[in-house]
Amino acid sequence: MKSTDILRYSLLLSLLLLLACEEESISTIDTKTPVVTSYLYAGQPLDSLRVSLSFSYARADTNLITLDDLDITILAEGQNFPLFNSGNGYYNHPELIVENGKNYELSFAYEGETISSSTFVPEKREATISSTSIELEKITNNGGFPGGGGFTDVDPIEITWINSENDYYYVLIENIEEDPEYVNDFLAELEENFGRRFSLITEPQITDFHNIDTRRGITQFGTHRVIVFRVTPEYAALYETSGTSSQSITEPPSNIENGLGIFTGVSSDTLFFEVKKK
Repeated sequence: MKSTDILRYSLLLSLLLLLACEEESISTIDTKTPVVTSYLYAGQPLDSLRVSLSFSYARADTNLITLDDLDITILAEGQNFPLFNSGNGYYNHPELIVENGKNYELSFAYEGETISSSTFVPEKREATISSTSIELEKITNNGGFPGGGGFTDVDPIEITWINSENDYYYVLIENIEEDPEYVNDFLAELEENFGRRFSLITEPQITDFHNIDTRRGITQFGTHRVIVFRVTPEYAALYETSGTSSQSITEPPSNIENGLGIFTGVSSDTLFFEVKKK
């Protein structure tokens, strides 16, 4: 997934893994445990698997240590794909296109141990949207800061999909205009909003819908992209851990044998809606 918001989201989860350690090893300077970070997005090449070393809170130097020149192999439906190292701990294989409904296995050797993992990329679930176009009134500074003016008569936008398997889903909503116009001039003038395109990521949860509140949830005119992600339980567990206190020293969820980290599959469906000026 090329979205910068998804990349930031992934980096936050990766940072959580790098900072975590077990309580009994809190005095250890280095845990020397390989940490794998890899999200297999259906329809995309495998281009962002990363391997680094975990470290304890007691370590004085907290700079990221990445592992290069490893012989990493991905087994996909009976075919082996040796990954290429591009530096800074990153590995890829441009010809390995991730597919929905397929199994993938990761394996490499490090310090006499075999580091391994397996995951399944969920089948794509098509979503539907209740409206592809809405109209909102422009709110100017002359009108003050009304408590919802311009949104009163607009129904929520409903995103729905079938989830008979009770899987985890999360939703990304983002404005894709180069220079979006704000619905409310007051928000446009806030320093933290200056030049920023609207973006929202929900938490992974077992659900079959997401409603976009047009009264409070739409801040800009223009084209918006909605991506509905279907993810694995280990992905959801890692997200839940990222919300715990920074004082916690418990080890986060991991599906890496003889290591730490996340090797998981993600499928998605993309929808669009337009916010027009009334």
